[in-house]
Amino acid sequence: KLLNSTYQILNSTNPNMTTNCWLCYDIRPPFYEAVGIPFDPKLVNGPDPTQWVWNTTNNPGITMQYVSGQGTCVG
Repeated sequence: KLLNSTYQILNSTNPNMTTNCWLCYDIRPPFYEAVGIPFDPKLVNGPDPTQWVWNTTNNPGITMQYVSGQGTCVG
């Protein structure tokens, strides 16, 4: 339910983003979320890279250093 709800919210707020991305959750806590991209990633040091537009101020997102292992992905 959590993965489906996240996808629905993302798709309704930014439908173009869900065309070429995947949402990933591990089955074990703490249930981190990741966004996959269909091209080579660029390493950026910082908690809230400028490439991600959150449309809010002072609202940092989760960084990939906290996402590890394998989970379930939908696209």
